[in-house]
Amino acid sequence: MPVTLVEGRRLTLTHLDKVLFPDTGTTKGELVHYYTAVASALLPHLHDRPLSFVRFPDGASGQVFVTKHIPPGTPPWVHIAETPTRDKTLRQVAIQDLASLVWAANLVAELHTPQWREDEPGQADRLVLDLDPGPPADLLDCRDAALLLRDRLAADGLTAYPKTSGSKGLHLLVPITPTPSERVTAYAKAVGRELADAHPDRLVLSMAKAERPGKVFIDFSQNAAAKTTAAPYTVRARSVPTVSAPVGWDELAAADDPRDLVFTIDDMPERMERYGDLLAPLLNPNRAGRVPEPVAAPKTPRRAAPAPKPAGRRPRTPVDSAARTVEPPVAVVRPQAVGDVPRADALPGGVQYSIKLDGFRAVAFARGADPAVLQSRSGRDLAPDFPTVAAAVAELPDGTVLDGELCAWHEGRLDFGRLVQSARGRERDGVPVGYVAFDLLAVPGRDLRALPLRTRWELLIELLDGTGPPLQLVMATDDRAEALDWRAALAPTGVEGLVARGLDTPYQPRLRRAWLKIRDSDTADVTVLGYTGTARRPRALLTESADGTRAFTSPKLNAVQARDVGEALAGRELGGTEEDPDQGVVHLVEPLTAEVTAEVGRSPYVKFVRLRGD
Repeated sequence: MPVTLVEGRRLTLTHLDKVLFPDTGTTKGELVHYYTAVASALLPHLHDRPLSFVRFPDGASGQVFVTKHIPPGTPPWVHIAETPTRDKTLRQVAIQDLASLVWAANLVAELHTPQWREDEPGQADRLVLDLDPGPPADLLDCRDAALLLRDRLAADGLTAYPKTSGSKGLHLLVPITPTPSERVTAYAKAVGRELADAHPDRLVLSMAKAERPGKVFIDFSQNAAAKTTAAPYTVRARSVPTVSAPVGWDELAAADDPRDLVFTIDDMPERMERYGDLLAPLLNPNRAGRVPEPVAAPKTPRRAAPAPKPAGRRPRTPVDSAARTVEPPVAVVRPQAVGDVPRADALPGGVQYSIKLDGFRAVAFARGADPAVLQSRSGRDLAPDFPTVAAAVAELPDGTVLDGELCAWHEGRLDFGRLVQSARGRERDGVPVGYVAFDLLAVPGRDLRALPLRTRWELLIELLDGTGPPLQLVMATDDRAEALDWRAALAPTGVEGLVARGLDTPYQPRLRRAWLKIRDSDTADVTVLGYTGTARRPRALLTESADGTRAFTSPKLNAVQARDVGEALAGRELGGTEEDPDQGVVHLVEPLTAEVTAEVGRSPYVKFVRLRGD
């Protein structure tokens, strides 16, 4: 059995090659690797919280059982929480460090936590609402319910953060000042009842299954002191290794298909790199709200928020200034990738072509005397990380909202790596950061998103006329030939390609075909050296280019590609393995040739096209 040292602790790991998730062939070793990969985000959400384990040691298709007690063989260095119950004290595991997390991962378990901490049992510092769809309702129906609940909670000064349950629904988590669990439960029930009464055809508060088909069940009961909820980032016991994954409100609103909101352990490393921990605000005491005191029911029911549109909706959070018609967070339009630059008449009203920049997408909100907000695609405020840009945005008229890209410029080209550097580090190294605006969503007192792009663009030019760095306008033209010239001339500077937008289209996240992105890429032959996953269904290939650069293929191979590659690899395995810190175990094979696409920009991966027949 493999023995490893984790932070000085000696651990024995067992049966690492056992397949736990039959549909994907995911092994126990890959599960353990996943937990180590997300430990930096996961551990703070587990700290000081007694754990319940949902164990499935023989895989998701085997026996599944729940335990709150200390498992047999628990190492003496694992922290034990003394949890009082009605008639006894329960001794439970509380995971405080990486070694304890790896030990728990070796048990093969879902991780579930209460809404309170060890030192204050029954004093909840989180409010949770579990949204569970009754078929044929699905995750998108849960999303619509979540948007209603977000606005209702905001009316009471509470900020909700969403995550997928990793099963069928969604969880809303709200940081609160420590409050008795029974009072939190009563408040959550009252909010759920209010919205269920206002939308009886869509929402239900009853646990009775007969009342739930086609509706979203608002489960408030997990706020009870004795109840637990699947922890953020925990893997669930399903046929595929799905994860209870944090999501941004804009990402939630923009989802077109329930599958857009299903994430597995293969998806999480990239999401972590791109978004960080979207639930980090739960750990900040300054973000905690107060649960309102119970009040007598009013004679006239409170008017519920209207049903939200699935995407592109206007937040209804109260604002301090009548000038502000659009408040964060907002759903952003995400361009759809295409292979060729469209003709000038390919989109409604003609096409505007603009350069595609390699940076952080951000919606900028000017808020008068309040601090400016730079909202990332995931909903996080980037203003503290980019103070010079935030200061420039703050000088714009109160109520102005821009969509654009934060970009760093270093040694003659765009440098994405410098964006993840600290503001102090960029200042020390003399790296300027700019905000390149390509759309205008609001001006004081007016929401512009329903207007056509041509009108929004004219207003944006007028707004930024006379301003200078760090605010600037994106390079744009309606001349396709000129855009193609820009594409060729600016490629050496790190410009990734072009974006094409319909001049008569509104700013509507659901209109994916209204914005198209053409990302420059180069096709090349590479040598395949190994694979991850199983021989029957490989997930990714380790490749080496002619200059010796190694890269993994991404996204993971689809079913057809995996089948074809698996057949081609039959009999070519060398029997050896390597360990990659991100990909896990790599099975080495006799070299063969594949064709890949290597994108321009920051991607450390290549995209698999096909195996070469020679």
